[in-house]
Amino acid sequence: MAASLFVPVPPRDLYEVVLDVRNFPSWAPGVRRVQVLKGPVGPGMISEWEIHVLGLQRKVSSVLVHAEDPKFLCWTYEGPVSGYGECAIQDLGHGSLAEFKTEMRPAEPALQGLARRLPARNAARIHLKRCLARLGQLVASNGDGVRVGPPGQAR
Repeated sequence: MAASLFVPVPPRDLYEVVLDVRNFPSWAPGVRRVQVLKGPVGPGMISEWEIHVLGLQRKVSSVLVHAEDPKFLCWTYEGPVSGYGECAIQDLGHGSLAEFKTEMRPAEPALQGLARRLPARNAARIHLKRCLARLGQLVASNGDGVRVGPPGQAR
């Protein structure tokens, strides 16, 4: 699943907010708490995420695999949910365009079947776009000029 976010701020401003994993609960509904377990902020950092989805509470580990300031972040998920996420940021001169890609696979068989169905995939896409809209409002302060869309379309 993928989506893009345009914000009228320099790439570094957006990069720093996404890199600050403890701040995810402020813009990603469903993430209740994030705690850094090991390492400084940067590649190799391990964090634990408390996630609430569909009335279920789970703890998921994440490893920040790659961080290229201010252009790219890549992380993995492990535990009851596995997968990856990445954020590639481009400087457009008048703002930043971020392409977010994520794949999350539940480990529980009952949830695996549900996650493969079209309504669940559509709900996940909508949720990602809502998260990105909140992220844009947070980074741009007042939200003016923030656009969210399909990959490459938020310019």
